[in-house]
Amino acid sequence: MEATSVLTQASLIVLEATRHEGYAALVLTHLTLFITAGVLSLLITPVVRSLASRWNIVDLPDARRLHTGRVPRLGGLAVLFAVFGALVSSRFFGFPETSDLLARDGHLAWLLAGTLAVVGVGILDDVWQIGPSLKLMGQVLAATLVLTGGGYQIRSITNPVSGDLINLGVFGSATTVFWIVGVTNAFNLIDGLDGLASGVGLIAAVTISLLAIAQGRPDAALIATPLAGALGGFLFYNSHPATIFLGDTGAFLIGYVLAAVSIQGLQKGPTVAVLAVPLIALGLPILETLITIQRRLTRSGATSVWRSDADHIHHRLVFAGMSQRRAVLLLYAVSAGLAGLACLAVFVGGPGSAVAVVVVAFAVYAWLRRLGYLSADRAHSGNLG
Repeated sequence: MEATSVLTQASLIVLEATRHEGYAALVLTHLTLFITAGVLSLLITPVVRSLASRWNIVDLPDARRLHTGRVPRLGGLAVLFAVFGALVSSRFFGFPETSDLLARDGHLAWLLAGTLAVVGVGILDDVWQIGPSLKLMGQVLAATLVLTGGGYQIRSITNPVSGDLINLGVFGSATTVFWIVGVTNAFNLIDGLDGLASGVGLIAAVTISLLAIAQGRPDAALIATPLAGALGGFLFYNSHPATIFLGDTGAFLIGYVLAAVSIQGLQKGPTVAVLAVPLIALGLPILETLITIQRRLTRSGATSVWRSDADHIHHRLVFAGMSQRRAVLLLYAVSAGLAGLACLAVFVGGPGSAVAVVVVAFAVYAWLRRLGYLSADRAHSGNLG
């Protein structure tokens, strides 16, 4: 009965959406943005790959990096150019939504400034391997730009069971910066297998775009959609065996933009719709980050938090005997499942979705324990960064 009720409610939502006079235009706008960004990414990525190779900005295999040979970095630049290229070119298609966004939305200007700041930090690290403190300072600066200038702020949250508002007050700004910096680094941590971070980013971007539309925030969806398209095009070159990597440039870009638009897209006015929704939609990289911090603190204390190792979940899967391709597909499936759960929390809501979140959380916990990922027995330490 519960499943039938969920399907019925979802069908009514879809039916109501199709009756809306702007539905066809909305679908056309997002489909065009997605395809345009994907095509631009397909065209731009080989150029970036060639330049990175020529300038010797490459990754070499080691204990943490499971690829073979010299693979160029800086793939995030191709994703960045494809996203903004799609937004700019969409004005020539006569879409009023994107024209208004580019012409009048002050949020976009601040998001652009913050994105350029965090991408700049990624470029510096990809080229010169800067230290973790400088990277953190740059990320905090980028988060502060969209917070103070663009108004991207978590001011309140909604209890997913009771619906009561919880006002964060003076902690709202700190929570926002912590969220953006945390998600930015989360995507960097999962960028360890060919196509993993870009594929998870694609799934999350599509999810956030759909949820933003459902929450009546097309401005956020118009950023998430071309990001998804650009990552889809980039995956053509980034899937195993990858011929180019995102680098910190791309990982920081994906995490930063998704963190910001999830704030903008999953809120109505100043209130985040459901506390769990952005956490679930970005569940895999966030979970990886939390477990990594716990593991490193347990092993060597606070000084080891920034020290890279080869004990991430994707490493464990490969060391357990999985091929890179199978491990990535499995983690895609986990991300897609969490994305579906986030949609359930928005479209259905109530105690039923809260129970589903708890059940999935216990299932993931049991799976990680069986994998041995929650233990701190093994250590494959690398350089700081």
